[in-house]
Amino acid sequence: MATVKLGARPLWGLLAVWGLLACAFPVFAQDSGSVRGLVTSSGGDPLPNVAVAVVPLGLPTARHDATTDELGRFEQAGLPPGHYTVSAETDALGSQIFRILVQAGGAADVHFILEAGRAAATWLRAASNDRAAAAAAFEAGVQANRSGDIDQAIERFEAALRVMPSCLDCHFNIGIAYSQQERFEAAEAAFRRALDIRADYAAAYYGLSSLYSKQNRPDEAADARSEANRITVRALETAKNLARETLARGRAFLSSGNAEDAIRQFDSAVSADPTLVDAHYWLGRAHDVVGNPSAAHLAFTGYLGASPGGEFAEDARGRLETLDR
Repeated sequence: MATVKLGARPLWGLLAVWGLLACAFPVFAQDSGSVRGLVTSSGGDPLPNVAVAVVPLGLPTARHDATTDELGRFEQAGLPPGHYTVSAETDALGSQIFRILVQAGGAADVHFILEAGRAAATWLRAASNDRAAAAAAFEAGVQANRSGDIDQAIERFEAALRVMPSCLDCHFNIGIAYSQQERFEAAEAAFRRALDIRADYAAAYYGLSSLYSKQNRPDEAADARSEANRITVRALETAKNLARETLARGRAFLSSGNAEDAIRQFDSAVSADPTLVDAHYWLGRAHDVVGNPSAAHLAFTGYLGASPGGEFAEDARGRLETLDR
């Protein structure tokens, strides 16, 4: 299955990193939250006296500093709800950075794993916002997948998830990558995480179906494929209904003399449901009104090609003859 465009290995070439978890935890006040976590070496040894910086996004001067104790643990409480970067850094063992969401009355858990000679990727440090950072990481994952470096692809997709945890396509691509490596349990978990975010994400069910087939689990494969098909059919019907409503709005605009807004509606109808052939006819009518003969000709031709005996076929042919004169 191909990579979808927008580990366990670490975020920036380090070793495996535990995910960020939102969980109940005593805080100073119910209108504030906290971040807590652990810093260890690649061998699992706790790292004491490591500086941890917690910085609210967009407010670099409002920095909070913490230091790990003898067990490598740290905590910063009393944080206003919002998005933060959390970084751990040592001279000997490099650094790591996460983006987290702090919620009122809750805590975000972070596990840093530091390794000598490794540091947070410069391309992620340089990103000006979450969306840019996620896009950079995701694109890096796509490129790694295309080059056949599956481990690197997983690492980059996980990097995107650290910045944007709701990235459905990231979870899906991680599942596909693990499946290619025959790490079936990890692949299934990735697909399930996507479904936890959006229960009607058909791609994840298709991924599960393929995964179960590889494991010789035919009944589960069939169930997953059936659910994916059901979601897809329902989505197509929703798109068709939307297209019909959009076409009706376009005709209303055209009747009122507003051809430009009518064109926008007809274009949207065609995009939502290319099989709604009447939208092509009305798009031609609207382009004809605004004096765009080439676009009108194209739309009428498209309508006649799809529905030569349709309701508006005779009128469309007449209009084409006029345009060709």
